[in-house]
Amino acid sequence: MYVDFHAHILPCADHGSESLEMSLLQLKHAREAGVDTIVATPHFYPGEDTVDAFLERREKAYNELVSAGTGEVKIVRAAEVQLATDIEKLEGLEKLCIEGTNYILLEFPAEPWPYWIYDSVTEIIRNRRLRPICAHIDRYSHLGRDKILRLNVDVQLNASALLDSRRHRHYYLDLIADDAVHILGSDVHGDGAYSYKDFTSAIKKIGKLMPYMTANARKILKSGEKTKW
Repeated sequence: MYVDFHAHILPCADHGSESLEMSLLQLKHAREAGVDTIVATPHFYPGEDTVDAFLERREKAYNELVSAGTGEVKIVRAAEVQLATDIEKLEGLEKLCIEGTNYILLEFPAEPWPYWIYDSVTEIIRNRRLRPICAHIDRYSHLGRDKILRLNVDVQLNASALLDSRRHRHYYLDLIADDAVHILGSDVHGDGAYSYKDFTSAIKKIGKLMPYMTANARKILKSGEKTKW
């Protein structure tokens, strides 16, 4: 069984699912892909939302989904937090961490990145005592990926990245083997059929290293520790 570490599955919490029915359909596809735990990561945009308003919206969506029944799939509350100016000073930032941990999933803005991006990540680690995870590293340029890999953060990969060209696929598989990429996510939007087909295909591509990625995900959720190959 697997952990989907990045999913927009909560109904009406953001643009990932427009209704409870769509969220239940996403869950159906997740179960068929062998997923037993989903880290629910609705978008948090600092310039458009407050922490309290976001948490209220997320809790309402979470309760609606859980009340409808998630079967054997555990839903973990989290957020995909957009890096923005002075995000490291945001009151209540720790409340956006993955439930039960001090890990926070960060989405980097469009490139090129200003200097404050690196200062913010450093401050989040040193002063806020949080542990950043870079969301979908495959979304950034080669130069951007190199810069992220030099930061002291854990790294999440979208399953779809492993279905790209053979060259790109081997690039990411090498990063997984080198312990530079640590966890896998579907980044599911919409009904989820396409995303979870990608997720299933990615598991096959990762092959013998998939148990390590699953162990990393579960250890992060349980204790904040990460498995080394």
